Amino acid sequence: MKVFEAICDAVVAHGVDTIFGLLGDANMFLVADLVHRHGVRFVAARNENAAVMMADGYARVTGRCGVATVTHGPGLAVAGTALTIARQARTPLVLIAGDTPPGDPLHVQHFDQQPYALATAGTFVPVAAAATAVRDVGLAFRSARELPGPVVLNVPIDLADETVPPGTVAPVSVVPRVPRPLVPDPDDVDALARRLRSARRPVLLAGRGAESAATAIRELADRSGALLATTLMAAGLFTGHPYDLGVAGGLSRPLTRRTLAGADLVVTFGAGLNRWTTDHGALFPEAVVVSVDVDPAAIGARWPVAAGVRGDAGETARAVSAVLAPTRRPNWRSADLPAELAAADPFADLRIESPTDRIDPRAFIRICAERLPRERTTVVGVGHFGGWPNLLLDSVATDRSFVAPWEFGSIGVGLPFSVGAAVGRPDRPVVAFEGDGSLLTGLGELDTLARVGAPVLLVLLDDAAYGAEVRKLAPRGADPDLARFPGRDLAAVARALGLPAWTVTDDAGAQAAFDEVLPLSGPAVLHVRVRPDVIQEKF
Repeated sequence: MKVFEAICDAVVAHGVDTIFGLLGDANMFLVADLVHRHGVRFVAARNENAAVMMADGYARVTGRCGVATVTHGPGLAVAGTALTIARQARTPLVLIAGDTPPGDPLHVQHFDQQPYALATAGTFVPVAAAATAVRDVGLAFRSARELPGPVVLNVPIDLADETVPPGTVAPVSVVPRVPRPLVPDPDDVDALARRLRSARRPVLLAGRGAESAATAIRELADRSGALLATTLMAAGLFTGHPYDLGVAGGLSRPLTRRTLAGADLVVTFGAGLNRWTTDHGALFPEAVVVSVDVDPAAIGARWPVAAGVRGDAGETARAVSAVLAPTRRPNWRSADLPAELAAADPFADLRIESPTDRIDPRAFIRICAERLPRERTTVVGVGHFGGWPNLLLDSVATDRSFVAPWEFGSIGVGLPFSVGAAVGRPDRPVVAFEGDGSLLTGLGELDTLARVGAPVLLVLLDDAAYGAEVRKLAPRGADPDLARFPGRDLAAVARALGLPAWTVTDDAGAQAAFDEVLPLSGPAVLHVRVRPDVIQEKF
């Protein structure tokens, strides 16, 4: 058996049935073996960076470890942005990267891959010898799951073709250790209970790290008389609860913003609490903030807090509930608030003008709210356009159905993440929002979407510019035309790459396009030409 075949056996033993990537000299036989001998599905991307993003999107919606593969040198180098996004999101992901022969430093594609992998992914596992290949695969998967985060499994091209000697090192266990939930210190529990007991207007704010603790946090909110809210990344976690304020942050709805302004205690669970979640301090300016997190380094790292509790979100919420007497707060949890929240119209404060040759993005999003299926995965890319889909969050379901890969602030993420999400969850359609500038950084992935054939509706909100830069240049006296571009027929480009596509410039056109597209049974593109003068202040 060759080393690359042993690696394939080990990868499949770890439960892998799907891999994303781009072929090159250093990984093409590994991919061929995975496909032909093991029946693994290979999703061929047009760019290595996109391949890793697809694996990341797959991992985010499934909860499984994503797997991608690239060749040596430029193959790994191109994937650096995607690896950094995955690292900041703590996505469990293994990237099998080829490497040039160690004995050939003058190889045209040679560069020192270890420091690059450490600077981007953060973890590097080299396959050092034929005898250790299976063990090294196990170490990579264990690291990805237990850290969690992306790992570069580095395989030199000459080593991959060596024969595995008899009596090789035993593989690492396929099933990783399941860490026990971190129980909080009783003194910290008592202190948090005292704060909740004395607070007049408490809010429990959950982030993505509290996903599994939703029930326990709801129960603590009911016991303590607190309101509930989530970060953007945990949107939909408390859907259906009468005192769910929805998303807290710069993208908060007006009613949520007004309510949070009166909070005197905010307890966060598994939330990074960055400056966007606090809206730079403007969202709950009078509140004492207490953070609950398993990672002590995360407590107060991004925003100052009055106190921290190191513990699992669910364990902490249950422990505090156990020592806290039921509390009613009729002035805070008023009888009228659930009805106000249910009736809150995200479009009520929007003054939408009649469309011209470009549709007001708010008018289009309002139509989306009426027409899109609730049971879907929603992917939102990065850019000025990214704030508009927030108006749809009331119609976002839970169960890993909202993907916003904004961790590194990189554009070009919407399309590849939507492909990965669709492959991972074929049971529900994907609606992805992307901008024109963002799409044009990775146009080739339209071809990938066409080949995959998954039910993905790609909505291109096209203002013929880098809208965020236009918005920032003009007030400083700089020429905003530096960030503007000629209009392009992106629907025609999509059709040329094998995708059905429609152009939308007004309300009637939007409705007609949805009539043809829905229900979604395969990939489709809506090229929505939006008015560039309509500004999203919070995005």
